[in-house]
Amino acid sequence: MQKISIYGAGRVGETSALMLAQKGLCQEVNLYDLRANAAAGAALDIMQSASYFGFDTRVSGGSDAELIRDSDLVIITAGSPRKPGMSRSDVLDVNRAVIDTIVDQVLELAPDALLMLVTNPVDVLTWHAWKRTGWTRNRVFGLGGVLDAARMAYYIGQETGHSSRDIQTMVIGGHGDSMLPLFRFSSIHGINAEIVLDSEARTRVTERTRNGGAEVLNLREDSSAYTAPGAAVVTMVD
Repeated sequence: MQKISIYGAGRVGETSALMLAQKGLCQEVNLYDLRANAAAGAALDIMQSASYFGFDTRVSGGSDAELIRDSDLVIITAGSPRKPGMSRSDVLDVNRAVIDTIVDQVLELAPDALLMLVTNPVDVLTWHAWKRTGWTRNRVFGLGGVLDAARMAYYIGQETGHSSRDIQTMVIGGHGDSMLPLFRFSSIHGINAEIVLDSEARTRVTERTRNGGAEVLNLREDSSAYTAPGAAVVTMVD
């Protein structure tokens, strides 16, 4: 892609921008945020790492909506984050208003873009954004299963001692308490995970996968997860 724009220069947005640049998945990454200096500072910080990571992707940041014009892909990470004890659905009303404003800007400035939603509750907001755009389904995506599958792989690795590189997983359903890790369609060194893990281990992995984000949030207290979500964003872009 030529140009990818990210709404929200918070931790998820900044991490996603860094990883996109590191992997060289586009020529230009733009961080848009109402806090112009925060977005510009994040972009500058990333660019100062270019010689170490060996990338030529240009990263810019600011509060001018013109940054997103003619983007090939727009990623939305902006919105109110969860706080400890909150579910993803608790931030629905405030974040729906944020998404409406952003989608209207995208329709005006990047009408041919693809759209990826990261903001929670991501399933509902992805559907809402799709309806608001009027676009075909294959242009609007939501982050969820990719991140949940990565968390499932980590927890299986914790149970078995195997490297997560040798574990393939699948999670379906919403990005929340209703998600369903599928052990039957997951494997460890090519062996069905349902065979390797007993029922108690599968229950533990299921619960920790469902609560993976909340576990990080409760430990950090002042920040939700951002490294794994950023990696999941870049995996989807790739």
